[in-house]
Amino acid sequence: MGYADFSLSAVEAPVCRYLDLDDRASHDVEPLLCDEERARAAQFRFAPDRRRFVAAHAALRRALAEQIGQRPEALRFTRSAFGKPSLADGPRLHFSLSHSQALGLVAIGRRGPLGVDVEVLRPVPDALELAGRHFTPAEQAALAALPAAEREHAFLVCWTRKEACLKAIGLGLIVPPDRFEVGIDADCRSVEVPVAGRLLWLVLQPAPLRIDSVGSIAEWRQTRVRASQPPASAVAAFMFERAAQLVPRTEMSQ
Repeated sequence: MGYADFSLSAVEAPVCRYLDLDDRASHDVEPLLCDEERARAAQFRFAPDRRRFVAAHAALRRALAEQIGQRPEALRFTRSAFGKPSLADGPRLHFSLSHSQALGLVAIGRRGPLGVDVEVLRPVPDALELAGRHFTPAEQAALAALPAAEREHAFLVCWTRKEACLKAIGLGLIVPPDRFEVGIDADCRSVEVPVAGRLLWLVLQPAPLRIDSVGSIAEWRQTRVRASQPPASAVAAFMFERAAQLVPRTEMSQ
């Protein structure tokens, strides 16, 4: 894997915090949400899932409001064609939100698009089967070589690392997770993601350590055109160009 010319330890996210979505202080915050967020919450079948969704999105609003000096309920969001949210107006902030059961994780920065993912530790009896569908051959081999007692934890580490990268670039399922390498260890590294004839370079690192979960955070930092790459389809190229507008121009090379 080729490494980009930036510090591997420098995901720029001054705000990176966990959220207790079952905390009583997280209750009765639905008035902070917009109509679209309330409609999404109403789609959950079970009350705990609805409550946690509301708590997570209210906490994100509060964290963003702290950064820009606005009221949480006054924030307006827009979404990309693939669903990645951004603030509709005000200073450009990059942010990402993830939650697993009653645990949330939010990150906010100002440099490059961010992605976070968190998973509460749990049994994953079909870890090898899932890895066979979503991990690279090298990641599959590394996972299979581990003792069975370590395999589920390593699977969740790798899973959150891929999810964090995909959330950072915000292109949804256009990028299969088995197309790029993140490894099964919670290390800091650069990651190359091939998209529409280009290489997207990201910084990837673990989220703050917890004993009950694993989490990852990624930041999209640079984009390079790949020489000798077959022409991308018009649809793929258009989707990439829309997403690339989120990357600071000083961080792009085309």
